[in-house]
Amino acid sequence: MRAISAFRKSSSFTLSIVFTSLLMMGVVFITYFLILSNDDLLIRESEAAINSDIRGFNSLYRAAGAKAVENALNDRIAENGNDFFYHLKTDKDKFVAGNMLFWPEKGTQAVKNGMLSIKIGSKDSDQYDVIAKIMTFTNGHQLLIGRNIDDIEIVQWVGKTFGWIMILVLCLISATSIWVAYYVVNRINTISEKAEHIIITGRLNERLPVDSNWDDLSKLTISLNKLLEQFESSVEGIKSVTDNIAHDLRTPLARLKTHIEAIAPSDEKEALLSESNNLLSIFNSLLRIADLETEHKTSAFANVDVKQILTDVIELYSPIFEDKKIHLETIISVDDAIMFCDKDLIFQTYANIIDNAIKFNHPGGSILLTLDYAKIGDRKYLAFRCYDSGLGVNEEEFDMLTRRFYRADKSRTTSGNGLGLALVQAIVNLHDGEIRFLDNPLAQTSGLGCEILLPIKIINDPVSITEA
Repeated sequence: MRAISAFRKSSSFTLSIVFTSLLMMGVVFITYFLILSNDDLLIRESEAAINSDIRGFNSLYRAAGAKAVENALNDRIAENGNDFFYHLKTDKDKFVAGNMLFWPEKGTQAVKNGMLSIKIGSKDSDQYDVIAKIMTFTNGHQLLIGRNIDDIEIVQWVGKTFGWIMILVLCLISATSIWVAYYVVNRINTISEKAEHIIITGRLNERLPVDSNWDDLSKLTISLNKLLEQFESSVEGIKSVTDNIAHDLRTPLARLKTHIEAIAPSDEKEALLSESNNLLSIFNSLLRIADLETEHKTSAFANVDVKQILTDVIELYSPIFEDKKIHLETIISVDDAIMFCDKDLIFQTYANIIDNAIKFNHPGGSILLTLDYAKIGDRKYLAFRCYDSGLGVNEEEFDMLTRRFYRADKSRTTSGNGLGLALVQAIVNLHDGEIRFLDNPLAQTSGLGCEILLPIKIINDPVSITEA
């Protein structure tokens, strides 16, 4: 199960969207100033200053004459230095006053609002970018007023350059925040799916994937793997004790059974033999499970027809179905089901599942057996399903059904030792398969569904397969 079913519903995605929104607000703010820079706001302020000067000199000329304009022009030059440039000439093009000694040549670049764009200075000295405007007095004199815009152009260039740089940086940060959110969600889902796989299959020897060592999630995964290692060691220790006890007690029990068989026939003898057989069955099952879990033997694996195996199991249990008046429905949707597996173990698996369905069913109940193909991701499986209308099991107990000696509360009054499904789980693990349970699959009063998924494997050269 994925810990986070949808990326958009994750808290990481929500935080990344909030963070990105704040950054986008910064982008809009910077873009606004870029628009102002491109709109030449500062240049327009210079134009306004020039126009104000023209109006002032024009008013002075009308009030006091040309000489007053010349004097005021000299005073203005002394005050403004190189910020403003002036050139006053007669109608005969004779220079009268100003700090700009030449008159712009024809063809000087014109800008909007009657302004001219000129350069002052030579290549060997300082050059100034100047915007200027020309006014003509009634006596034919002309006055050119210009303003140095070098500093303004530098400010505009810096504003535009760093504005675009900041926009690029903010966009990169936004993209990075979304990528980090996606990475976190993807890593969490990977860890969750692997952890669930370990829990379902009981393969404590497997570990959570670690694909890096720089992020906190990888460090957490490493710590969890250490915890799994310790847990595996503890469980293996417990299993080892159980298996050793089963191994050590099996021989004395066999001797006890031999002595009991020598007793004269009686009800007590039959009861003792039944109990000794039950104990021997438990110990043999424990040792069989231990052998499957520790040895992982594949020497008996071969290409066999699993469909025929299921047919043989159904035929074996047919008299019991008739005796308990259980309605059996079989749906086999495969023509043949050749798989590389252990024939006897698959037979044992199907027999245990069907035996449980019969044991915990009631007279007149129903059992549905199906065999078909299923595809999960890129893998193709052979799916065996057994649905019954028996006592059923609470969904909260599904994860515990394959534990050794576990018996659901509803099955306490039924004979059994709680090792049948544990053996099935060990066999399924040996074949790299999965076992799943469903609640009331036949939609009746109660019932349990069991699904065995075995990956399709066919080996062309079984002789080359050796014991694992």
